Amino acid sequence: MTRNEVLAMKPGRELDALVAEKVMGLEYIPASSPSAGLIVQDHFFDPKTGDALFGWSPSTNIAAAWEVEEEINKRNLRVAYCQALQIVIRSQKDYVTTFDYVHASPADRCKAALLAVMEE
Repeated sequence: MTRNEVLAMKPGRELDALVAEKVMGLEYIPASSPSAGLIVQDHFFDPKTGDALFGWSPSTNIAAAWEVEEEINKRNLRVAYCQALQIVIRSQKDYVTTFDYVHASPADRCKAALLAVMEE
């Protein structure tokens, strides 16, 4: 996936799935209907902890986006992440300020995290 393709992504499940896999190390589990008659909604699964994350959407939920930022910091990608976030914001505006960085949308933060990991 190219930088431009990442920047063009809309918030939603496709962006969430990429961030989950590439940044967070999570697996996507699609919705299913087991023979027991229970419907299991789609979710992400953390193979390290065994936790299932239902409704986790870092591209639309700021709390989930902050979890992604924490992972970026753990991987020592802070500088690359800041540069990537500025690139994302620059794609929407002609300038970057601290205010823009602080108020970046969850989707922008996810895109920046993906770009930082791609450049790792």
